[in-house]
Amino acid sequence: MTKDYTVEKILQIIKYYHVNIQNLKELERDMRSVGVSQYGEESALPRGNKISNVVESEALRQIENSKFWAEIITDIKYLQDRWHRITDEKEAMVLNLRMDGYSVSDIAQIMKMDRSNVYRMLKIIAMKIKGYPQANATISTNFL
Repeated sequence: MTKDYTVEKILQIIKYYHVNIQNLKELERDMRSVGVSQYGEESALPRGNKISNVVESEALRQIENSKFWAEIITDIKYLQDRWHRITDEKEAMVLNLRMDGYSVSDIAQIMKMDRSNVYRMLKIIAMKIKGYPQANATISTNFL
């Protein structure tokens, strides 16, 4: 099933990207700490970087299968798979700042822009990510 992303949904993904990435990392870290104690010689042996614990593997599988987290992960991947479409340096900077958790007011101050211009640029960025060929059109078009 293909999920259709609107410009508004893409703007929401961009806005909450930083929070969602942090939450996923924390959740993964918490789930990786779940484990079964080993005793004897096995406890002293190095395990390497792979997950060899049945309980830990199951916990990670449950996260991936959770509908809520699956949707968040899908949204993040959608954005990551398409952010190469932003080739303008100023737009890329605005996108990076927003995805790093900066508010529109903070971005406006950092970039020395009006807040309304930051909102307009974010909408253009979302349109480019969605794949609108008209994203480079003038502001007077009906696409904004």
